[in-house]
Amino acid sequence: MRKHIRKPIPFLAAFLAIALAYFLSGQGTLAHAEGADAGGTMASAKVIELDTVYSETTASWDDEDFFRFTATEHGYFQVHLKHNEEDGNEVNEGWDVNVLDGNGNVITSKSRIEKNWTSIIIPYAEPGKTFYVQVFSHDQYGCPLDCVYDLTVKQTASEEWESEPNETIADADTIRTGKVYHGITVKASDEDYFKFTTTVHGYFQVSLTHNLADSNNVGQGWDVNVLDGDGEVITSGSRIGKNWTSIIIPYAEPGKTFYVQVFSHDQYGCPLDCVYDLTVKQTASEEWESEPNETIADADTIRTGKVYHGITVKASDEDYFKFTTTVHGYFQVSLAHNPADNNNVGQGWDVNVLDGNGEVITSGSKIENNWNSIILPYAKPGKVFYVQVFSHSQYGCPLDCVYDLKVTQKTAASWESEPNGTKKAAIPIKAGKTYNGITETSNDGDYFKLGIQASGKVKVRFSSNKSNPSGSIGQGWNVSVYDKKSKEVAKVQGVKTTDSVSFDVKKGTYYIKIEPSSSWSAPEGCRYTLLADYTKAPSAPKISSVKAGKKSAVVKWKKVSGATGYYVYRSTSKKGGFKKVQTLKRASALSWKNQKLKSGKKYYYKVAAYKKVKGMTVVSPYSAVKSVKVK
Repeated sequence: MRKHIRKPIPFLAAFLAIALAYFLSGQGTLAHAEGADAGGTMASAKVIELDTVYSETTASWDDEDFFRFTATEHGYFQVHLKHNEEDGNEVNEGWDVNVLDGNGNVITSKSRIEKNWTSIIIPYAEPGKTFYVQVFSHDQYGCPLDCVYDLTVKQTASEEWESEPNETIADADTIRTGKVYHGITVKASDEDYFKFTTTVHGYFQVSLTHNLADSNNVGQGWDVNVLDGDGEVITSGSRIGKNWTSIIIPYAEPGKTFYVQVFSHDQYGCPLDCVYDLTVKQTASEEWESEPNETIADADTIRTGKVYHGITVKASDEDYFKFTTTVHGYFQVSLAHNPADNNNVGQGWDVNVLDGNGEVITSGSKIENNWNSIILPYAKPGKVFYVQVFSHSQYGCPLDCVYDLKVTQKTAASWESEPNGTKKAAIPIKAGKTYNGITETSNDGDYFKLGIQASGKVKVRFSSNKSNPSGSIGQGWNVSVYDKKSKEVAKVQGVKTTDSVSFDVKKGTYYIKIEPSSSWSAPEGCRYTLLADYTKAPSAPKISSVKAGKKSAVVKWKKVSGATGYYVYRSTSKKGGFKKVQTLKRASALSWKNQKLKSGKKYYYKVAAYKKVKGMTVVSPYSAVKSVKVK
């Protein structure tokens, strides 16, 4: 740009210019404002009004004219210069024009104007801003000598245009969501910042397009950064030549501030003087995650039974979700790549399911399509759990990929309730009812508590659930039974399919412990079923008589309700040494004759009733001992 110095115009040239203007005025009215000639420097610039035509002449090749005007409204302006229609002089190589800001920096320019020229749209910040227009000959040898030009600056009020300068976050233009705004890159280093605030819970998308009415070549196009309130980049677009819409960007709540930065992709392929359209579209949605949610403290609260959406915008992005159980039963966590998202998930997502203390219960790795967690039992309504979603690998990050998250809760009284890893937290169960459990980890031990009202027998049946994948149970489970004093009363080890153990019980409480048989080959995430059958012992029989015969004795007793049969025991000592001498397999058998005894010898007898139920034989207490001396 030539220096802002206006040299003295030769007298003759000035005289001719004045005469020409006067002559032309007689031929027809020129649409120009009267006033002093344009000054040759910024300091002496002629003050002009907007939307008014001013006519000046270049009296010599080094004649420079400066004009000064002030914006009155928010919007944009355009500078228009043309050869005056009533001037018959030859413009040769025409005029050059510079449009300058208040500091004298060139905003835009045009060279060799011979007929008509209208500048690009020039946005500005607010009313009261000063700008300059500089007009001079393009070339000393092709000077438009004594040629008259018309200059007009037209201003248009518009809220939809950017406001220069807006090259930093501090100077960012405030825009509203759902409305189209326009901007322009006037040079390679031009950066435009826009600021907006969310009004609803949900997500937004940023769209940038080359304005349809603009025919300029966008070169290598624009780059766009979307930034959070701290100026950190959330997502970006590069080399935007026509249309670009950002990924979906979730946010936490109304009142959050974000920024959009627009700039040329390359200084050598700058979209010079190109107009872009910018739109931020906001969508209200409860189903989307709310950033930031990268810690348990910031976890999004979700409801079971509903699908929620999230997105990993960078390799380090972690999303936490929090939910509370509402019924007794179990839940499952499902994560899937959203079917409408075409982005490459790379090595996929990892998922951790955590308890209320932040301890991992179960996890999934490299999830590319669909994943369902193991069934996760819990103790009661009102328990808090968390789900953590993050990229499996920083090098294979599912960048800008959308996932769907759902927690399904099922009411189930027959399931164990975690935590139940101690006797104190043991789950009460009822005899004869099947219960389900799961060993979530290699050290997961489950306790169940069984109350016994009277003496009898218990048979614990344990099975690996058919839903477990083949080969997943490793070394299987150990099943141990303890009495109230923690004394082990029964045990079966390494159960891989089905097994059982029976034991006699008295009135009281018994504990059943289920745990992996091996920590290095454990049935992690595998289901099992547990059934404790209890049969109450029959009442003790009452011996009605013991009669002696010749080398024999007949023992009689009264019938016991519910008995399947009876056992008869004999001894030659009242103090002990009883042995079972007869089993009577009919409930109606209420006597037994003991033969081949020794004459004159005294024998002692007692009787017990037994009952067979579900494969168990339950024996009653003994009757009182009765004796007889054989004849």
